Amino acid sequence: MTPRRHWDRWLTLLVALGGLWPFWPALFEGRVPGQKEVPIDGGNGLYIFSLVQEVLAGRASLLHTEAMWFPTGRPFLLVVQNVVDAVLAQPFLVALGPQHGLAVFAAVLLVSNGLAGGWMGERIGGRGWAGPAAALVMSFSPYVWAEDQTGRITQTILAPICLAVGASWGATETGRGAARAGGWLALAGAVYWFYGLFGSVVVAGVFLGAVVESRDRWRSLVGGLLTAAVVSVLAVAPFALFTALSWEEMAGSGQSESPVPNPTRLTGGLPWQMNPRIVAYVPQLFLGVGLVALIRARRGRAVGLAIAAVLLMFTAHGRPVQVLGVTMPSPLQLLHTLPGFERFWWPHRALAGATVALAGLAALAVRERGWLRRASLVLLVGGVAQGAWVPGVLSGWRVPPKPFWANDIGPGAVLALPMLSPEVGKLRFAEWTWHRRPMVNGMAMWEEFLWPDPWRRWVAKEPLMSTLLEIERAHPHGRNRREGGLSVERITHLRDVVIPSMTVEHLDSLHQQGVDTLLIDKKRTPPPAITLLERLAGPAACDASKRHCWWRLDVPTARP
Repeated sequence: MTPRRHWDRWLTLLVALGGLWPFWPALFEGRVPGQKEVPIDGGNGLYIFSLVQEVLAGRASLLHTEAMWFPTGRPFLLVVQNVVDAVLAQPFLVALGPQHGLAVFAAVLLVSNGLAGGWMGERIGGRGWAGPAAALVMSFSPYVWAEDQTGRITQTILAPICLAVGASWGATETGRGAARAGGWLALAGAVYWFYGLFGSVVVAGVFLGAVVESRDRWRSLVGGLLTAAVVSVLAVAPFALFTALSWEEMAGSGQSESPVPNPTRLTGGLPWQMNPRIVAYVPQLFLGVGLVALIRARRGRAVGLAIAAVLLMFTAHGRPVQVLGVTMPSPLQLLHTLPGFERFWWPHRALAGATVALAGLAALAVRERGWLRRASLVLLVGGVAQGAWVPGVLSGWRVPPKPFWANDIGPGAVLALPMLSPEVGKLRFAEWTWHRRPMVNGMAMWEEFLWPDPWRRWVAKEPLMSTLLEIERAHPHGRNRREGGLSVERITHLRDVVIPSMTVEHLDSLHQQGVDTLLIDKKRTPPPAITLLERLAGPAACDASKRHCWWRLDVPTARP
């Protein structure tokens, strides 16, 4: 083909690159997409990527790690469950370092969504406008931008769902490719478990819609759907089996309610809906493109994609709705009854599958000539403008540089205070990429229902640990401030009885357990905790700012 006949693929590439526009200033500066301060999930993501680097180098294990929740440790796969993206990121991290490596990797993932969407659109609607139309929906997704802006790189990977849907569409026409669809679906689940589920809803919509189109072929089409399902299940079976056998060890496994407010706004992007914090939604004009596709196509597979999109958007809503006085339960309630789905805390992520389904409908809407195609293209451009209206240019964050104190810590574990501060916790885990010592702290430690039971029992046996945590509960900060702290009676008992009872022996007990360094953020650590540690360990060493201070327990210290 001549270059002119490849115009649609060149346009798909430009669209995919254009989807980076909210992050262009940050990316040019080498910043990772995310909040200006280290986002919680951004810091945790960097920690996970660094730990997987240790695993690939043979210095750590996915089955158990003491890099957090020291000394009891955790089965690492139970903490993150999915490490595919972390493995894919390693060449970027090794070649460019954690800062620029993460920035480039995040950009590549965003572009891959557009390219995969373009390939899916071409499979659905043929050459021409179909590929760029689907790429436009995938590349300019407010849902994906929202995940990236909060540092959740893993949840930006929608390309495998697109590839699964495109392969499914081809399988319904040629009878070949169902196994490939199952393989891509398995990869979507391996990247993020729930994306496998949401992708399967869209794939099922394609196959079942094809049954409606060609009822005389229902056996082969149902067979294709079963083939895709079996392949995907077999591919993820080892990981699912490990999770199932270890389910009781997973902290928070019985917590079905989301620990944070659901940020979903199903539709949005209009001028009167401006929000300084980007939230996940689908622009109304994209829904208009889907309606045009139904008017034009009038085929089972188009209806299947539309049903999948509506079902997933209803799931993303997270709450029952009232229709003519009748309460319609959310699919989320059904999901929470299934084994392993108690921890599905983020219903808005169903928009990942809904976005792919809408991209498929966009490919159908522009497939033929006429005014409906022109209307669809106008709606798509309007949808992009509508989606771009809310976030505008987004910020980025920098990986923290190697801290000065990292040159003066012991070889053993580090206990970072305060333990219940999200601001400190996310920073300390981002800094782990530099020092890589075991951490007594755990990810999202301020949510106490996430504490592993073995670690919780260890804390109960260590008086100094218990006392430091009680001091922090008495001085709530950040997200924990709403809990109000301890009662006056408990605070009085803590001040007058518990704290004075702490001795050097209690400090030595922590050291004997393998804790070599106590690290504090002096600005955020409650003063009673600092006073207690100074009484037990003497004056701390501090950096030039006098904000970050530490005690070495593995070297002789002059006791006061």
